[in-house]
Amino acid sequence: MARERQEQLLEEAQERRLARMVAGPGLRARAARWLFGLALLLERRETWRAVWERLEAPR
Repeated sequence: MARERQEQLLEEAQERRLARMVAGPGLRARAARWLFGLALLLERRETWRAVWERLEAPR
């Protein structure tokens, strides 16, 4: 019974780790950096403004 509980706890921990990797703040930061780089490459004021507004938007 203890072994089953331990296995269940390990599975739950793995699921939490995967969920953090998929939807964690790291993903948001990577997306923001990617959008920022894209805006700089395109050198358009509209794109820059849209990216900046998105970064400043409340959660």
